[in-house]
Formats: sequence, structure tokens, C-alpha cells
Amino acid sequence: MHRFFKTYSYSHLLRCLSLCLLLFSQNILANTEIGIINEVSGTAFAKLPTEDRRKLSKGTQIYESDLITTEVKSSITLQLNDETQFELGSDAKLLASKFEYKNNTEEDSVSVKILKGTFRFVSGLIAKKKPRAMEVETSVATIGIRGTHVVGEANATSATIILMEPEDTTRKTAIVVSNNYGTVTVDVPGYGTEVPDAFSPPSPPRRMRLETVNNLMRSIQSSQRINLPRPRF
Repeated sequence: MHRFFKTYSYSHLLRCLSLCLLLFSQNILANTEIGIINEVSGTAFAKLPTEDRRKLSKGTQIYESDLITTEVKSSITLQLNDETQFELGSDAKLLASKFEYKNNTEEDSVSVKILKGTFRFVSGLIAKKKPRAMEVETSVATIGIRGTHVVGEANATSATIILMEPEDTTRKTAIVVSNNYGTVTVDVPGYGTEVPDAFSPPSPPRRMRLETVNNLMRSIQSSQRINLPRPRF
């Protein structure tokens, strides 16, 4: 009798574990795949709202609503399905709020929120066709995209945002940085704006110091960088 109960309990446990794994897999598959991790340096994770966090490695799929985090002295390169690319530096957080890409339809859109850390992004096919369909938020301002390459740093109370040279130098490039207190347009590579707190407008565009740009670049320690021109100074 004791052996029977022992065997029964073991079998029951295996069935429960199998069911849990199946449900976990189904929940992951039910979410929309929006991109892939190209490079990881150090340690990084992604977490869906109703799931445990997943450790990231090269080739890991990213889903809509994933909260992506990097640990100290870590960084990642993420590519979305429309070829938009993001780099996150040390101790950073990014929320993949919304992504819809059906290949050149009017409903295509991408919305990402940088919650913390240094970042760099290059807009992809969605913004190329319809710039207003891509939006990058920080805690203190929203970056409207006009087909571009941006580097910056954000936290819960402030943000620095700098326009960089575009990959295609024949196309015009610009960003519109706005919040409830004001809006500025930055359309010259090497210029940027700062938002000192959540109750202040973005500062007027100004030429950013090369040291500031270099410090931001160095803080993004990806093992494979996006090979793009630096800003004109």
C-alpha cells in the first residue's frame, strides 16, 4: 500500500509539472512576437506581465508588453521585426508597449518606453513609411520620430535626448520632443534637448558637447555596436 501511494504521488507530480509547462508554453505562444535579441553583454532579462522573467541570450524572442532589463555592467542589442534597432546600456529598463507590423499597412505602429538608463535607437521600416507611427516615451517626455538615429539617457525624473547622424544621409532627419509643458524640434545632428524634471518643458535645442555624446556611447557596452556615423560637431 505504501509503495502504491508513493508511485501514485510521483505520477501525479509529473502530470502536474507537465501541465504547468504546457500552460506556460501556451501563454508565451499567445503573445505577439515582435523582435529578437541580437547581442547580449553581461546579464539581461525580459518579463511579460503574467509570466516569470526570462534570461536573455542571442536569438531570444521578444514579445509585445515585455519589460526588458539589463543588470549593472550589462547591455543588449534588440531588433524589432520592422528592422528598428535598440541598444540598452547598463542598469536599463525598456517596455515594449505596442508593436503592430503587417508589412506596409496603415495600422503598423511601434511604441516603446525607456524607463531607465542609456539608450540608442535607429528607426526601421514603420517610421520610414509613416514617421508618426513610431513613438518612444520616457518618464518626462515623448520622442516623436521623423526617421532618425537617437542616443540618450533617461530616468524617473529627467532625460537627455540627442539627434545623431542618420544612416541614410540623403534623407532629412528630426525628432520632436514634447510633454505637457512644451515641445521642441531637433533637426540638426549633434544637437539635443534636456528635460530636467517632469514639470519642465524640454530645453531649446543646443549643440551637445562631444564629451556628453562619448560618455553616452561608452555606457552602452554592446559586444556588437550599430555601425553608424557619429554626429557632426
